[in-house]
Amino acid sequence: MRILFVAPRLPLPADTGAKIRTFNLLKNIAQGNEVTLVSFYFSDDEKSVEALRLLGIEVHLVKASERINPFTLFGAFPVAIAKYRSKAMAEKISELVANGSFDVVHFDHLHMGQYRGCAGTVPSVLDEHNVESIILGRCSLLEKSYLRRLLFRSQARKMAQFEANTIKNFSTCFAVSENDKEGLLKLSAGKAKVEVIPNGVDTEYFKNEIALEQGTRSCSTQNRLVSLENVPVSLVFTGSMDWLPNSEAVLYFAREILPLIWAKNDTVKFYVVGRNPSKEIVNLGKADARIVVTGLVPDVRAYMVGAHVFVVPIRVGGGTRLKILEAMSMGLPIVSTTVGAEGISYTNGKDIVLSDTPAEFAANVLILLEEDGRCGSLGNAARDLVCRKYDWKALVQRLNEIYEKVVTDAHK
Repeated sequence: MRILFVAPRLPLPADTGAKIRTFNLLKNIAQGNEVTLVSFYFSDDEKSVEALRLLGIEVHLVKASERINPFTLFGAFPVAIAKYRSKAMAEKISELVANGSFDVVHFDHLHMGQYRGCAGTVPSVLDEHNVESIILGRCSLLEKSYLRRLLFRSQARKMAQFEANTIKNFSTCFAVSENDKEGLLKLSAGKAKVEVIPNGVDTEYFKNEIALEQGTRSCSTQNRLVSLENVPVSLVFTGSMDWLPNSEAVLYFAREILPLIWAKNDTVKFYVVGRNPSKEIVNLGKADARIVVTGLVPDVRAYMVGAHVFVVPIRVGGGTRLKILEAMSMGLPIVSTTVGAEGISYTNGKDIVLSDTPAEFAANVLILLEEDGRCGSLGNAARDLVCRKYDWKALVQRLNEIYEKVVTDAHK
């Protein structure tokens, strides 16, 4: 099958949740199909392009604007959509479609859904990494500034209207969870066709080999593949720090949960692992040596295998958290908010522990720090869950089946 894949940016380096999903879908799709990728690029992406071409993917690039016109705040389109409006991109997609004999066009992210018309009569699908309007609405609820709260609400209304109008135009839309599927169906008044393709994980890449060989996942440092430092206990959060839900989660954890943990165990270290931490987050580490802000790291697994507990104190977001799937694949004991674990087929208390108040979150972390057996059972169950339900290869097999159906239906 010949597939045109339209993306807002190149998925390498795969250093955000969105890029990890896009890259793994592309890599696995390319194993059985002819794939052409057209994407914006924002800087020197020569290495990324070469890596994608080595996978057998034909790559076309359109220069993106680095600047956002402030007047887009008052325009008809949400800022996140207006940022990706480009005459050059529309022309490139139209050109490729006219000359490519594609069976299906895959639009990655709602941002690129605005180019559906450029695909003409070719069957087209849209991958909604999140229900964008829901995320903006949740951001407004947590914003303390009145003006910023109004801004988020305005953007959420515009996004809901744009999202509802856009998803109706595709043969199929992909949601990452049943919750998101329900959200998209509600937005479109049932007029959109939605299938669930969950976020996944490379279970061979994200694994703690020593723990797997021993058949247990202990909280003690003796079973570590790598050790962060010779410290009694450590907690880890991973993710791009320039994404609002992640930065808000770190600040919430540091200000409202960590003090409760330190009141019982003042040796606990908290590792914040991810690119582009804000000045506010960097200052957390400067103010207390027990908070370690790493910035971008070459291999996040080194910090994950050294963690005693993986924490996900996210209060804003949608879709599913790739960070949780990666931690589960590593066999880590996880404490998360309910929002943080949305979209994952977990069993609370079996493969993850959910906590939605600071006191409850801190108490559950402290319990896990003291109970190696509990950590081992949680980690083993989590690893089993992702191997059964969230391996990328199985998910892309399902995606290929949907492609086939979309093409068949279009030719009836």
